[in-house]
Amino acid sequence: MGTASHDAATVRVLVVEDDENNRLVVSRLLRLAGVSDDRIFTAVGDASGYLASGAAKVDLVLLDLQLPGKDGYAVLGELRSDPATRDLTVVALSANVMRQDVERCREAGFDGFIGKPIDGRRFRETFARILEGEGVWTVF
Repeated sequence: MGTASHDAATVRVLVVEDDENNRLVVSRLLRLAGVSDDRIFTAVGDASGYLASGAAKVDLVLLDLQLPGKDGYAVLGELRSDPATRDLTVVALSANVMRQDVERCREAGFDGFIGKPIDGRRFRETFARILEGEGVWTVF
């Protein structure tokens, strides 16, 4: 699992989210946290295919759990089983914020959890902690 420390100015982030509004919100929050547009990449659901295509090399994946086709757990499994992506920092995004949902993410091998709706006032601090390699398990 990912533990590398990164800086907002240099980190490359893949947002995997099927809802266009949520992709826009997360991308905007990342920009407000210091990530430039050219370092934010988005995918609707096939993160492993996107990364395998070479479309972008990323340091961090923000992965929605409820995706069409295969859920975030299946996508995480693919990422962890591929030597090229197994060490990526992968943080779950989900509106399912019960204690057992967060614990399931932890047990599945995610590096953190951010509950939806995302609190824009706290996102910058949470994101900074993620960039420092801290496992953040936040239910806003």
